[in-house]
Amino acid sequence: MSATKRPFPLLYPTSTTDADPIIDNDWSAFRQLSTLHDHWTMKSWAPGQSGFYWYITFRDPALVELARHCQEELAHDGLDPVPVDGLHLTLLSVGKVDDVSPWQVSDISTAARASLAAMKPFDLTIGPLTGSRSALRFSVTPWTPLLDIHHRLREATALHRPSSRLAETIEFRPHLGIGYINRTQPAGPLVSDVAELRDLPPVTVRVEQVRLVELRRDGHAYRWDDRAVIDL
Repeated sequence: MSATKRPFPLLYPTSTTDADPIIDNDWSAFRQLSTLHDHWTMKSWAPGQSGFYWYITFRDPALVELARHCQEELAHDGLDPVPVDGLHLTLLSVGKVDDVSPWQVSDISTAARASLAAMKPFDLTIGPLTGSRSALRFSVTPWTPLLDIHHRLREATALHRPSSRLAETIEFRPHLGIGYINRTQPAGPLVSDVAELRDLPPVTVRVEQVRLVELRRDGHAYRWDDRAVIDL
């Protein structure tokens, strides 16, 4: 696996339940970067490409305000902001649209709905701000319920796409992005700017749904259409 495709952070936190080890692990990994990369080059998509992904989406007003504030403070840092009506947590890539048939989408959705039937809504804490090789993002805690959802969705998806290379749950690093780096640049200045925003109070949000979306790039942003919505 190439360096750009490896999980970030590469190291796993010492706890997936306690917030401090997750937050510290995210920040330590970001601070150790020497270079930040252009997201749109590093994560290249063919013209017209689209794909199916499992998402959790967010419209909480307090989270929207926190994201918007951070984006405005960092607007000079070579950042393409995530539209505040497009805040999301990526759970799992299912595959390119051309590789997944309509009946597979239906069967995957049905299997996922059955697998998630016993799961209850839960709370996540979003924040503080951190980053990765090509994006800025909030730490998300705890990981435990998200890892459970990832495992269930992976099994449901693999049942109907057995030959696909689906990310293992151990590779999953939950986070919520607020902006994509749009030019290669030294990491130090942006790390310093992010550090100035890490004392902003985090936001608690309620997770009540999981979505299977058909994702596309629209300029320097991601947009999607829902293909299935599963209530917890």
